[in-house]
Amino acid sequence: MLKKFTAISFIFFLTGCNNLSIPNPMENTENTERMTTSVDSENEVIGIGSAKIASSGTLVATGKAVREAKEKLKSKILSEEEIVFKSFLVPADPYTKKILSPALSDLMDYTATQLVQKSIEKDTWMENNKVYVVYSISKNEILSESQNIFIQYIDDITSKFQLIKEGVTQTQ
Repeated sequence: MLKKFTAISFIFFLTGCNNLSIPNPMENTENTERMTTSVDSENEVIGIGSAKIASSGTLVATGKAVREAKEKLKSKILSEEEIVFKSFLVPADPYTKKILSPALSDLMDYTATQLVQKSIEKDTWMENNKVYVVYSISKNEILSESQNIFIQYIDDITSKFQLIKEGVTQTQ
């Protein structure tokens, strides 16, 4: 009885394991090598998207891969921006930080959205019935756009405070 159970279990696991889809380690290596030739990983932030080519064809698969690549790129841009925007507040006093901090997440999201729109498609390829797309943006562009948006925000609230100040002085 125990021998039958062991034999049946062995056959079951052997058959089940043969049907598993095991990723090919060489496939990842090839994709990594391909990307290193098209992307400057030290100076760029990248988002890689992929989609299986279904019955709807490569057009739809490419669209899905592009969307995924841009979503991943935005996530990575937000990580970079968090450091940048927080560095802008380092010289600020606690009161100023208290005023500006609540707006940082909105500013970062707005900036990341702008940067994703400016991102460049670096590479596209098809392999193993999948479409792959790589989008990137320069780290310098992230810093520049973050500074620009932050300065615009500071200018905006400064002008609003100035209007309040002028209103108060006119009532005296």
